[in-house]
Amino acid sequence: MKLEEGFGKLDEIAKKLESGELSLDESIALFDKSVEITKECLAILEEGRGKLVVIKKELDKLVEEEFDD
Repeated sequence: MKLEEGFGKLDEIAKKLESGELSLDESIALFDKSVEITKECLAILEEGRGKLVVIKKELDKLVEEEFDD
């Protein structure tokens, strides 16, 4: 799943929950699904953060290198 897709699913769930048309059981099931999706989105964000840290370290190494004239 892509992050944008997860956010879209969470938005859909929020709208359904806010509608007030669901039974308690349906609401609980959707809430549980939203927790699963949220966990997936957080994992995607954390993976992206890790990649950015690696890229930043590589860039920092390039910038820190001194050139001999």
